[in-house]
Amino acid sequence: MEKLRVFLFGFLVFFIVGCSSSFHVDVKENAVLEYGEKPDYSLLFDKDNSDEDVSVKEVKNFDSKKTGEQEITVIFTNEDEKTKEETVKVTVKDTKKPEIKLKKDKLEITKGDKFDAAANIESVKDPVDGDIKKSDDQKLTKNGYFIASDVDVKKAGSYTVKITAYDVNGNKAESSYKVSVKAKPQEPEVQQPVNQTPTQTNTNNGYSSNQGSTSSNTNAPVVNNIPAPKPSTNTGSTSSQNTQKPQQPAVTKKVCPNGNEPIDPNLPCDAWYSGGYDQCYKDASGNIITFPTAEEANKWAYNALLNDSSFDIYAGYVTTPIGKNDNSHYHGVTFY
Repeated sequence: MEKLRVFLFGFLVFFIVGCSSSFHVDVKENAVLEYGEKPDYSLLFDKDNSDEDVSVKEVKNFDSKKTGEQEITVIFTNEDEKTKEETVKVTVKDTKKPEIKLKKDKLEITKGDKFDAAANIESVKDPVDGDIKKSDDQKLTKNGYFIASDVDVKKAGSYTVKITAYDVNGNKAESSYKVSVKAKPQEPEVQQPVNQTPTQTNTNNGYSSNQGSTSSNTNAPVVNNIPAPKPSTNTGSTSSQNTQKPQQPAVTKKVCPNGNEPIDPNLPCDAWYSGGYDQCYKDASGNIITFPTAEEANKWAYNALLNDSSFDIYAGYVTTPIGKNDNSHYHGVTFY
């Protein structure tokens, strides 16, 4: 009887434990998860060494924006809807660099033009955290970007502009573009008009019957650059011959309505000549909307994005310095 009692008790324990026992999960330690992304559940346990129907039901205490080691709580489940809670150590790493997009790989400007190195940058973004702001700190190593440029608009030549960007976790990206500064077109040589002063030449071919000789005054006074007639005591016949050189026609320079000489005499004065004018926003008539200062251009673009639904297709904008052939300078807006 005692043996039967022990057997029944053992069977009951086995039945209870067997029915309520948890399923098997082979948890992975030190799984590496990507910064800013939902965790890849397949990295949290070894599926091949776990029960066949095991899956992840929920993850707790996980911060995808915090790099380094974390202890998270993972709730596993199976087809019988049984659950099992495990503490798992993971490491969050940011492996994605910032993205720098340029409008053009190479720019060409004319010597003396204004140049804004940032105007050729379309965007600088982090895949997770979005836009990265420009900084003037050339020693920056986190959360910003800066520009290094050797462009000298006073000297013709080839130059390089380099952009270096860092995200909040210190990932670094670099990009660059070339700038070619061209010399101004050679202006035609202008000949100034020359005022020719008539030169009078007196030739005395006669002789004096009273004195039998001729005389001339080589020290005759000069008035208004015209030598006075030379006195003569000749009583015979005299003659004079006056010669004058023709004046050269004056060559006039082309002057635009604003009083400036055109950069390229072969183009109209109001032709767009420098800067990224081809990328600037235009009105319904195809005319570039311009502003006298970058501040006014920035204010207009900001209000347009904020209040005008037709600008909802754009994510942002940059102000762009542009110039005409008559040496007048403006600011446009490039939306992206």
